[in-house]
Amino acid sequence: MKRWLMLFALLGATAFAAEAKVDPSGHIESPGVDIRVFRTGATEPLFGSISKSAAHVRFAATLPLVPGETYRVEVQSPDGHWTTQQLHFQRPAAAAPAASISPAPTSLPANALKLYLHFSQPMEQGVFLDRITLLRHDGSIVQGAFRETELWSPDGRRLTLWLHPGRQKTGVNLNQDEGPVLQENSPYTLKIASSWRSTAGVALGKDITFPITAAAPDHTCPDPLRWQITPPKAATRDPLTITFDEPLDPAILVSALTVKARAATITGSAHVASDARTWSFTPASVWPSGAGLVEIDPLLEDLAGNNLLGPFEVDRDAPENVAKKSTLDFQLGD
Repeated sequence: MKRWLMLFALLGATAFAAEAKVDPSGHIESPGVDIRVFRTGATEPLFGSISKSAAHVRFAATLPLVPGETYRVEVQSPDGHWTTQQLHFQRPAAAAPAASISPAPTSLPANALKLYLHFSQPMEQGVFLDRITLLRHDGSIVQGAFRETELWSPDGRRLTLWLHPGRQKTGVNLNQDEGPVLQENSPYTLKIASSWRSTAGVALGKDITFPITAAAPDHTCPDPLRWQITPPKAATRDPLTITFDEPLDPAILVSALTVKARAATITGSAHVASDARTWSFTPASVWPSGAGLVEIDPLLEDLAGNNLLGPFEVDRDAPENVAKKSTLDFQLGD
């Protein structure tokens, strides 16, 4: 029975056999005129409020009932007799959380800085270093692979997983002493432990793995001149689409592009593809006719931390390598 928790023992039965149940909101209800609820073994009843109808009495505990706890429920019948029952409060069945990753890490630059883990439920925090492991192709663990700072989205469903910047940036002490986290042309496996639980206490139940292949390092700024923009038709709500020549940071990308037409900002919703190579924008209202413009936040990064203002690693002996453009023009078709 999904919506009701059943009694598992009935003690002290009389001619009036009231069956107490817990409704989905955690309140105890039974036929009768009065009710008292105790933790098993306690002599004082729980604090709470009692409401009555013609045939039933309902108890709402001041503090929520505890999943897994057994309660003693005493119910008074109309003739004054008390019936005692034991009620076991079961934890409602909950699905195990699911996990995904963005962008798809099948081919990351060897100097990549971060990935994003997405969960279907808010997750237990403060334990990620014990729950996530980066493995080499031979099964050995890459020690110290992650920055210890734990950054969660406000809803507790997205973790920003930093590959340790001190090891990923060439020339600094950790990189020289311990080497980079990822080696070019090497395969890795990111493993999430089955024991990681949601805040509801439900574990993943099985190890989740994501294959990673480290490609050549990337020291080049994102360049909008290499992007392809596909404009929609006017008087429709078809999406405007931009395809990038490389994956960009998906979390930054959601809000890094502003769409304008006739000098006014167009409101709507943006979507980033799972591989972070495509961005699309659907307007709240139909597109006007004429020219449009996409403004690009210069802090928009690729996976190695390079943005439109400059590369993550600056080589003083190399020529300046910055993006030449921070806007994209498009024409709304008829």
